[in-house]
Amino acid sequence: MRLTHPSRAAQDCGTALDQLHDRLLDMAVRALALPPDQFPSAYAQLVANIELDFRFEERLMDNFECADAHLHREQHARMLAGLHHAAAALEQDDPVPAQRALAALREWLPFHIDTQDRHLLRAWLRTANT
Repeated sequence: MRLTHPSRAAQDCGTALDQLHDRLLDMAVRALALPPDQFPSAYAQLVANIELDFRFEERLMDNFECADAHLHREQHARMLAGLHHAAAALEQDDPVPAQRALAALREWLPFHIDTQDRHLLRAWLRTANT
């Protein structure tokens, strides 16, 4: 799932988003493969990185006219809510919700990239070309 676009400005923005997303997916895969004693700290680090990624995207949306920004933010909020609920279970020594949340993230993120993040890139392009 790549967002890159032929123009240099769009390519820079798309590349930055692609790198962030690739890193998140890699962290999810790695966390799921860790032994149980290492999983909680990796999960917490991944959630912190997802929060940073989402804030970065939302700052981009704030900087220009982004159609359906409210839908994009809503998707972020829903994913974070699930991750945070799973973190609470993990703190109670139940890793299953966190493992399921990461499996869901691996399925959800490519869809989110193809839909909402693609809209974000297009909005950024419109702004860059004006």
